[in-house]
Order: sequence, then C-alpha cells, then structure tokens
Amino acid sequence: MTAHDAPRAGRLLMSLYPARYRAAHGEDIATVFSETIEGLSRRAVFRERFDLATHALRLRLRISPTDPAGRVLAGAAPVALAIAAGRCLFFLLPQLHEMVHRIRYPYPNLGLGSALVGAALLLAGNLPWLLALMFAVAGRWRLARATGALAALIGIGVRLWDRLYALWEVGELVGLAVVGALVLLAPSGLVDVARRGRWEIAGLALGVGLPVIAVRQFGVMSLAGVKMAAVGLLPIWLCAVTAVVLMLRLSGRRPDGLRAVGVVCATLPWLLHLAFAAADSSEKQFLAILFAGVCLAPLVGGAAVAGAVHLVRRPRAAGRSNPA
Repeated sequence: MTAHDAPRAGRLLMSLYPARYRAAHGEDIATVFSETIEGLSRRAVFRERFDLATHALRLRLRISPTDPAGRVLAGAAPVALAIAAGRCLFFLLPQLHEMVHRIRYPYPNLGLGSALVGAALLLAGNLPWLLALMFAVAGRWRLARATGALAALIGIGVRLWDRLYALWEVGELVGLAVVGALVLLAPSGLVDVARRGRWEIAGLALGVGLPVIAVRQFGVMSLAGVKMAAVGLLPIWLCAVTAVVLMLRLSGRRPDGLRAVGVVCATLPWLLHLAFAAADSSEKQFLAILFAGVCLAPLVGGAAVAGAVHLVRRPRAAGRSNPA
C-alpha cells in the first residue's frame, strides 16, 4: 500500500510529516502503518494514529530525539515536573488540617457547600501534580507526561474559577501552560528514567517543598530590606535547589550542555509572574528585577562550580596520561 492508496485518515496523518521526510520515507511509513492496524480494535487503531501524528509533529516542529531542541526538552521536562510537585507540597500540606477543620466546622455564613468547593479546588489544583510525580519516580514517564499535562490544564481551570485580579496571577497561568507544554513535548525516549534520574526527580520535589514549609513557621522574613513571607522565598529556594541539579549535570565527566540548558529552562516558567508583576508600576519593576537576579544567582553559581570542577580535573587527567 502506498501513501496515495491509504484511507483518508491515513493521508491526513501523512500530510503532517515534513515534505522532504514524507518524500523519502512516506511509502514505507504508510505500508507499516496499514499492516500494524490491520485487525486491531478501534481503541488500538486510535492509539496507533495518535503515535503516528505525534511522531510527525515532532519532526515538523524539530523536537524529535535527534534534534537539539528535543534534548533540551528532555532535560527540562522532569525538572519542571519535580518543581511543580514540590510547589504543590508547599501549598497543599500546610492547608490540609485547615481544610478538614472547615469541612467539620464550616463558617456559619458560608455553610458546608463552600467548604467542600474550597477543598475540591485545593485538591484538584495540587494532587494531579503529585500523581504525575509518583508515575515519574516509578519510571512510567508516559503516564507521568499525560498526567502532568492534565494537571496543567486542571490548574489553569482552577485558577480561572475566580476572576483574575492581578497580573502576577496571569503570569502563573502562563507558567502552568509552559510547564504542561514542556512535559508533554519532551521525547519520552530521552527522558532519564534510570534509577539515578528517578531519585533526582524525587529529591528535587522534596527539596523544593519541605524546607520552605519548615521555614513558614517563622512567618515574615527580610531579604535585602524587603519583607516577604515563605511564599516569597519559594522562587528563590527552588532556583537554589535546581542549581544543585545543574551543577551535577555539568560537573560530570561527559556533561550534556543541551540537557543543562533544559534544567535552566525548567525554572523559568515559575519566574514568569515576576515579569507580569513588573508591568504594574515602576516600583515593582525595580523589585522584580532585583528579585529575578537573586533567583538566578544560584543557577549561575552552580554553573561556575561545575566549571571549576572541570578546570581541576584537567591537570589531573594530563598528569595521568603523561607519567614522568
């Protein structure tokens, strides 16, 4: 069977491939696809068509495993997912007791219905990310990817439940959309699902969320003369924890620069609210620039430490290769 003889749905799928790739491999793809779906159920055929469309779009968007952008996405997706799950731990765990208390003893003027709606919104906005983290730690990245993309959509819906009153809330919506795209578009075959990669994801999520929860008991803190609560410390801290991952990626004997770029990209969606908040006034612009510099400083420091490690290794390697 040729690409021209394929059913209409198959021809539409084939048209998603870049023209050059379709001209070189279209006949073979059409033949293999028609043989694969023969005798399958509708659900199985839909899955095969979805996989074919995904492969075609990756090639067209140049984010396949052989493209540099694909390697960047593969480095960014698990880190972005872990950061999202760590933030959910920070927002969810301290509120569980209050949520249960309000369900048992609702406010007289609001009633039980309001308490249940609030609990549903709280859980819907956070639990899917934690479920996606569990799949990623278990090595089931396909499930983690689908759950993470769904979590982003649910999170956007939860935040749109109420009207948006500030630009930083719009920035948070954009950040969720970007994280969902990173997780969804990353090539599954390139994402590190080995034991070390899974431990890295789990450690990053716990490292982002739990320490800031512990700091929350101190209430308001001060940074460069600016008072902030624990929620204000969260962006700085997640960049500091991610800097450790960046340093480990770059300090290896065979560092992957593209994956390291992905690690940095994974932090950027969570800082988007600074750019939106800076649009409010000139005073906030200054504070946002200062805050962004403080957030990105750990990442720069992690890259510098990794560079120093390589400089130290070079003389040792030269000494071993040229013994006296």
